[in-house]
Amino acid sequence: MINILENISLKHYNTFGIDIKARYFVKVRCIDDLTALLQTKHFQENRRIIIGGGSNLLFRHDFQGIIILVEIKGVHYQGSTQSSTILKVGAGENWNEFVELCVKNRLYGIENLVYIPGKVGAAPVQNIGAYGVEQKDFLHKVEYFDISTGKIVILHQAECKFDYRSSIFKNELEDKAIITNVYYELSREWKPNINYKDIKQELDKFTFVEPDAEYVMNTVKRVRKNKLPAPSDIGNAGSFFKNPVVDEQYFYTLKEKYPDIPYFQLDNQYKIPAAYLIEKCGWKGYRSGNCGVYDHHSLILVNYGNASGEEIFQLSENIRQSVQDEFGILLEREVIVVE
Repeated sequence: MINILENISLKHYNTFGIDIKARYFVKVRCIDDLTALLQTKHFQENRRIIIGGGSNLLFRHDFQGIIILVEIKGVHYQGSTQSSTILKVGAGENWNEFVELCVKNRLYGIENLVYIPGKVGAAPVQNIGAYGVEQKDFLHKVEYFDISTGKIVILHQAECKFDYRSSIFKNELEDKAIITNVYYELSREWKPNINYKDIKQELDKFTFVEPDAEYVMNTVKRVRKNKLPAPSDIGNAGSFFKNPVVDEQYFYTLKEKYPDIPYFQLDNQYKIPAAYLIEKCGWKGYRSGNCGVYDHHSLILVNYGNASGEEIFQLSENIRQSVQDEFGILLEREVIVVE
């Protein structure tokens, strides 16, 4: 039996720790729960948001709809070849714990993605990535519940339309699909991906160590912990903005004015760290009332205690305007703002 609750605080269901309420709230633990939910008037007549760890959301105010918390669990072996193993992972599984489980069982590829908050079901939606790796590189297929038909649908990797922090689930299938299980194909052969600057610098401190997957994973954890506050300590949603991409002509215009500007070349385009732009505008370490910009990383907006969603949103708007005025670049939010 599906249990729909009313007027529930979402403070513990979003990593910003914003204390707002949802008119309706429900947990789903299996496909049957989704089938039952689909038949309720609460689902049919209200705006809906599907959440996992709530790690990429900013609620501006109380939500007058239904929040669906996906808690489908389980990690199941689906078969192996000589070089890889496929695992079926419930959308409600903790992403960080899944990464650690893979490394423990000598299944490789996603160790650079450790310590990213959230649930497995959100990973393909956002196409999470860090330190030279994106989850799409190891995704096999996605199973989702089609809201319009009540049926289970499978999308293979090539059908998911993955892009930088984007996928079909953020676009064509937004509000039409509820991810239930994600299949990952992990390598059985250890091939370290350690060329990313921050990771390489850490590993170079102990060049006599031959880095295995656990060593690399723990190095990534250490780097992330030094830069990113744990949501349990300071409310945040990780990187608030995407790194902008500009064309070659505009990049060289910027480089002439800012010779130290960092970049990553993508054919004839250049990706520029949003953190650099924000820091150049003087926002790093800024605080106003209960919210601010983290002093160790300017991409992280934080809730120091009792900030409202509107306060954090307005801070993000001020930062965007500031960067646009200085650099002519309008930053795009990575975090989803819920109006």
